[in-house]
Amino acid sequence: MQKVNTAEQMRNMDQTAMHGKYGILPAVLMENAGHAVAERADSYIGGWAGKDVMIFCGKGNNGGDGFVLARHILAAGARVYVYVLGHTQAYSEEARQHLLTLLALEDNESCIVTNCGNGDIDWQLLQKRLHASQVAVDAMLGTGFHGDLREPLTSIVAMINETAAAGNLTVLAVDIPTGVNADTGAVSGSGEEENGPVFADMTITFGALKRGLLLYPGRTCAGAIELDAIGMPTPLLTQPEEDPAYLLQESDIAEILVPRSPASHKGSHGTIGIVTGSSDMAGAALMAAHGAVRSGAGKVFLRVPAQTAPYCIGRQPEIMVRGVGSHAFFTHEDAASILAESTSWSVLAMGPGMGKEAETKEFVKCMLQGTTCPVVLDADALNILADEKEWIRPMGQRIIMTPHLAEFSRLSGLPVSEIQNDLIGAAKAFVAEWHVNLVLKGAPTIIVSAKTGNAYVNPTGNAGMACGGMGDVLTGMTAAVAARESHPDICSAACAAVYLHGAAGDLCRKKYGSYGFTPMEVADAVPRVVSTLEENMAVPLLQEPLIGGTHHEEME
Repeated sequence: MQKVNTAEQMRNMDQTAMHGKYGILPAVLMENAGHAVAERADSYIGGWAGKDVMIFCGKGNNGGDGFVLARHILAAGARVYVYVLGHTQAYSEEARQHLLTLLALEDNESCIVTNCGNGDIDWQLLQKRLHASQVAVDAMLGTGFHGDLREPLTSIVAMINETAAAGNLTVLAVDIPTGVNADTGAVSGSGEEENGPVFADMTITFGALKRGLLLYPGRTCAGAIELDAIGMPTPLLTQPEEDPAYLLQESDIAEILVPRSPASHKGSHGTIGIVTGSSDMAGAALMAAHGAVRSGAGKVFLRVPAQTAPYCIGRQPEIMVRGVGSHAFFTHEDAASILAESTSWSVLAMGPGMGKEAETKEFVKCMLQGTTCPVVLDADALNILADEKEWIRPMGQRIIMTPHLAEFSRLSGLPVSEIQNDLIGAAKAFVAEWHVNLVLKGAPTIIVSAKTGNAYVNPTGNAGMACGGMGDVLTGMTAAVAARESHPDICSAACAAVYLHGAAGDLCRKKYGSYGFTPMEVADAVPRVVSTLEENMAVPLLQEPLIGGTHHEEME
């Protein structure tokens, strides 16, 4: 699991590495950072030899990294144009020393060092060099940026983006693209061209991932992301943070999705109760149930209002459907019979297509108060509970809420724009108040644990999944993963379900393209994702045949 740090956390790490018990010289870390950019980008750009490279170096240590980079790629055969955006005396001691070394190498042919001027002739020359170059390196601002860019950065950034958009320039960012907030992913000028951020093709970042590289719109600016430890001690890189956030990785999910025991049976893999739907939204109920089936649930019971049952019965034989009551929606009177059943359920899921009638609200209240198993809540169940925090708090640690941004806005009372400005912060604050496990669906999806307060960022999924029904499938998947034989922690189950859901969507994108694949097709892709995870596990699978060897033809 990879840490995702704030700018302050990174500053603390740097200080500990340099001035704490490790005593690593700042100039050494800067040297390592510049060398890391040279090495990490080499294959991406097709080698440095013969390339004309523009390097824009700001006043801070980010600029110092750029000076080091210039020296390394000069040795690799590149021609470098280094634009210095600050006075020599304005740099730190170590950055200044690297600049002086570079100035000693200047020959006005293969290595040209220029102070950024303000005259028309200077700008024309800069533009001419950009158009003649193959690579531009953004080493202007580091992780301390917030707000909006100012001149001359505004003009430089606009010129870089314009040249790159013409297809003639590869843009590399050092640590983080200029104009991106390292904590929130917010960008200068709200992405407007005249005052916007650098749009990099690749970002080489150091020590730990920055939140702003993973959160939109900053993620759009980062391009391909490479992480280099730059010699930071391992204990420092892995130490817990006071405000923890992590990027989910395939290895983390593989640990949660332990292969099935060969002696297991349907009862071992969970009994899922999906209580949802209404006469107008039978499809939502079916998609949730299908998500549970495809995610390995041993048994799936679908309970819908009586008038909805005819639309669901027989649509998928693996799903055991029963209509409840006599209405087109759930009422208070329907709760008793379902609660009696729920004593044998591993997980209960409610919400998709349920409706928001007053009688249904009372039904949801009864179900929450009467059931003892973990509960997954989505869609209409969340809207019903928007003003009912006190119903939730006593049982919060066994509840998973899965809102999208609009639903989360209603639950939290925060405007969508405020949530988007700090996704992780808003999600953590909500969990601290409501005491639930949260899956805040979006780009990216954020999962927060009620037990620990840890936040997890999901890297899978794509824009092709932005269609009705995807959340319904995720509801069933989450319930199924939470009921697995290995009995994962409820937040771990939510993380695994979200990762699988996104990865299945990524498979569909590869097969169908970015438009038009359906939630049911995403659910159908889940077994393939799980199979790939199992193949990559270090532990041997126990499902191989006892006779006939371990290799057999794959089913068509």
